[in-house]
Amino acid sequence: MDIKKFIFQVWHKIGFIFSLPVLYTKMKSSKRKFNDYESNPESLTLEERYSYVYSAVSHAIFCSNTKITIKGQKNIPNKPVLFVANHKANLDVLVVLKAFSKLTREMDILNTTFVSKKELQEKVDVYYAAKLINTIFLDRKNLRDALRVIKEEKEMLLKGEQSIMVFIEGTRVKQDSLGEFKSAVLEPAYSTYCSIVPVVIHGTLNADIKKTKYKDVTIEFLPPLKYKEFINYNKETVALKIKEKMEKKYLEIKESKTKKKK
Repeated sequence: MDIKKFIFQVWHKIGFIFSLPVLYTKMKSSKRKFNDYESNPESLTLEERYSYVYSAVSHAIFCSNTKITIKGQKNIPNKPVLFVANHKANLDVLVVLKAFSKLTREMDILNTTFVSKKELQEKVDVYYAAKLINTIFLDRKNLRDALRVIKEEKEMLLKGEQSIMVFIEGTRVKQDSLGEFKSAVLEPAYSTYCSIVPVVIHGTLNADIKKTKYKDVTIEFLPPLKYKEFINYNKETVALKIKEKMEKKYLEIKESKTKKKK
């Protein structure tokens, strides 16, 4: 028996009844929290807004019975970067935020926000929590909107207060491998001279945050590609290079977990 897994499961059963009401309360108050901030931006600092969201995310991760292993955190530079990750489920965003809630306490790095699909606006509680951390929303059906998003990404990176995470496949890939990488998402890195940090997420395939089945998730940050390493290559070539590295790491994590189960 995996003792660590057993302890994690016992703790989840004990704490679930206490954590769920806290999560519910925080999510229901996210709209009010954002409206208060919007009416008086000086009332909440960026750190305070992240603290609020991180707390809600921690309870959501706990309630969903998800264990997260973080690797490669030393590869994260202490400056604005463009993180590019693979995407399997809606749980991925929470996994990333939970990882950064831990890493920003332990390391001198910036908080990270996201480029997210416009449809998230239909989930009011989640939408306003996302707005608190300056999430950029994209209308995937509108090609012109992509230009606006890229512009906002550039402005945010140049401002220097946050890094940005994008899911480079553009949508969830519901198979145990990586999908096609969209090279256009790399444009902000080319325009702002920032590094690109590949991020591999494993263990969220078919994961449902609303179900409490045990989930063993690994998030690993790969060595960054510095501006001078990719500027002389087109985005398509760089996207393929990144995919090659991420596929290799994804398989390594998968094989490692398979061996542990035997």
